[in-house]
Amino acid sequence: MKPLPVPHVPGNTDAERFDNAVRKIFTVSKDDILKAEAKWKQSRARKQRAKKTA
Repeated sequence: MKPLPVPHVPGNTDAERFDNAVRKIFTVSKDDILKAEAKWKQSRARKQRAKKTA
């Protein structure tokens, strides 16, 4: 299995690219996090229901 390619992060130097990547990670809105968490919980619950019926 091949790993995913590294995403493009803008910047001229390694330090700029690192700074931009970290900023991109930590500036995720709370709504986006809550949506992703709800989606994860829903899929987990679906898997649990399927596991119980099998």
